[in-house]
Amino acid sequence: MASHAKTILMYRNGDPFFPGRKFIINPRQTPSFENFLSSVTQGIEAQFGAVRNVYTPLNGHRVLAMEHLQHGQRYVAAGAERFKKLDWGDPSLSFCVFKNGDVSVPPIRILIPKYTLRSWDRVLALITEKIRLRTGAVHRLCTLHGESLLGSSELENNSYYVAVGAERFKHLPYFQWIPSKGYMRVTGPSKSWNKRY
Repeated sequence: MASHAKTILMYRNGDPFFPGRKFIINPRQTPSFENFLSSVTQGIEAQFGAVRNVYTPLNGHRVLAMEHLQHGQRYVAAGAERFKKLDWGDPSLSFCVFKNGDVSVPPIRILIPKYTLRSWDRVLALITEKIRLRTGAVHRLCTLHGESLLGSSELENNSYYVAVGAERFKHLPYFQWIPSKGYMRVTGPSKSWNKRY
């Protein structure tokens, strides 16, 4: 029955960048725990292959039956490997980053776990790893109008930024890659403005 349907959030074991995926468990559509594991395997597309185990995120207790899954809770999907404890209850921040001076390619979406946000150096190191600037390491993260962010507290979810190395920020029409209904919201440390294009 629909009233017995549960919605849960599943994470991938050992993957701090996976934002989690919602699953609605309806007894009629998912009659057994094996059916549920198959659905999760298809839904999270994990590198470890088939999902064989489901764990609670805090203590890594194995969930062995459908009735043990609680509505609105988070769980970790794993293969045959052991449970890897991460800060699953602390969701990640997601934003898109352009390469400074390059408007020929779209921005790269980056997911940063909240625990990484405690260190701005770690944030820049992670962006360096994902972006791979021609000039080397990412030294600064700027808004689209060139203002440097001073730290993690100024990052906003689903915003757009420009990764800058040792070189100067290059003012280019990065906004051309941003999907919009005619308007773009540009956020920065000290101001927000709308630009029509």
